[in-house]
Amino acid sequence: MNITDKFNEWFQGNQDAVFFADKLWRAAQEWDDLEDEGRCNHNALLSWMAFGKEYTPFFVANQAILRPAMLTMYLQWRCANELEQGTRADVEKAFMLRAGIYTVFVLIAWIVGGDEWAADVGIGIYQTYGETVDSLYKEFNDA
Repeated sequence: MNITDKFNEWFQGNQDAVFFADKLWRAAQEWDDLEDEGRCNHNALLSWMAFGKEYTPFFVANQAILRPAMLTMYLQWRCANELEQGTRADVEKAFMLRAGIYTVFVLIAWIVGGDEWAADVGIGIYQTYGETVDSLYKEFNDA
């Protein structure tokens, strides 16, 4: 099952939510590539983050909730980028902070389905996070 299939399940088939989550997922992946390897279409990424999301119906309808969640995700990711190069304890914190995008996905599930739905699918959303503390630590300390 690919991530878009999971979005369809988590967000009860709400195509506006799926489209927004897919765009956010792709932007986060490109952003990570840009940070780690300096490769991606940075202009397209910056354009979507700054302006493009503003034209997706799901974001427009829910921006009062999504905007602070995305800001928090961004701030956590920035801190994680610094922490992941530190001690093992720092990497453990970075691992946790890098999962911020999944918190946004749980929030989207809450928007489309309410408290019970978000609680029902939330664990599965977090279980999708495939990185491990060990792999993150090795990436920056055993290279």
